[in-house]
Amino acid sequence: MIRFLVKIPKHKQFNYSPVYFNEAKEDLDKRVQAAQGGYDSGVTKIARGSLKESWGRSARIAKSDKTSTIRLMVIIAILSLFVFWVLK
Repeated sequence: MIRFLVKIPKHKQFNYSPVYFNEAKEDLDKRVQAAQGGYDSGVTKIARGSLKESWGRSARIAKSDKTSTIRLMVIIAILSLFVFWVLK
């Protein structure tokens, strides 16, 4: 009796096919294509691109390590001051 008043939506179907991403293979393919490009004007693009990628990744990791170390030191200092205050 209530069925005609309430319309229940049907389940949705998605056509999703997962894509496997192999970062090492992609990096190797990129380097091989860059090496096969030759030594003309492509060299500056290759060097600039690879340097930008490597420096950017290293800089982000170093920055995150530095911030996490500083955060850890601040937390330890606050906790030690709190413990000192409680014990005194």
